[in-house]
Amino acid sequence: MTKDEVLAWMEKELGLRSYLAIGDSGAIHRLEWIAVAMTLGDWTLDDIKSAIDQTAAIKPLPRRIDEIHRLLERQRQAKWRTAVNSE
Repeated sequence: MTKDEVLAWMEKELGLRSYLAIGDSGAIHRLEWIAVAMTLGDWTLDDIKSAIDQTAAIKPLPRRIDEIHRLLERQRQAKWRTAVNSE
């Protein structure tokens, strides 16, 4: 998937018309980074969906996006540590 396709998918999952209308430039940047990192193979759609599901109760939306990003980053770091330790 391309970055734009991932962003469109995340908009649908989060119930947004446009992620650019969030009004928080930090949250917008994090969503864009998640989309780019997914295209680079850091995460899968299942990883992102899991993080979205885990944060369903978090309000407001910028805080939820921060938590989604944090969960995904922790997952990536754990994968990296596992790979380094297995060498």
